[in-house]
Amino acid sequence: MGSNAGRPTSPTAAALGGRLMQLVGDRDAARFSFEISRVCAEPHPDGERPKYGDVLAWVVDAIVGVVIARLGAAGPGERFILDLRFTDGGYVDVDALPASARWVLRTVSAVLAEDHAEVERSLTAAERQFDLTMRAETLADALIWLDFVLGVDLPDPPDVTTA
Repeated sequence: MGSNAGRPTSPTAAALGGRLMQLVGDRDAARFSFEISRVCAEPHPDGERPKYGDVLAWVVDAIVGVVIARLGAAGPGERFILDLRFTDGGYVDVDALPASARWVLRTVSAVLAEDHAEVERSLTAAERQFDLTMRAETLADALIWLDFVLGVDLPDPPDVTTA
């Protein structure tokens, strides 16, 4: 499972994604903004820096990886349903979220549902159709969501019986 359907994660995309996560954790807003801007600016000469889409796909895969590691994989006939709530328990209206946050939620949901066509459509749209501001907001939101899911206090996944 992963959002990189047909797109192996490059070591440079993973390294840059990890560096961006470190900046989120360090709360270094100035450096974070600078690095996000560099990732989102196109074009990059081949090999100079990883492509925006590769870094974004790595972050989406990392979010999904954390969710599965914390909750366990969906079993046969089961599926994940992402349900966002405010801290007071009220439901979050997904359609009221900023476009970048909706993109993250819907793309992560598509990966969890193993809807490869939707994942590819979503990643392609982020790479080719988003303007520079939307690209930056989407990557920043994805990184912030990853930071959040890493910090959520969840129980260990249920024990799995093996035969």
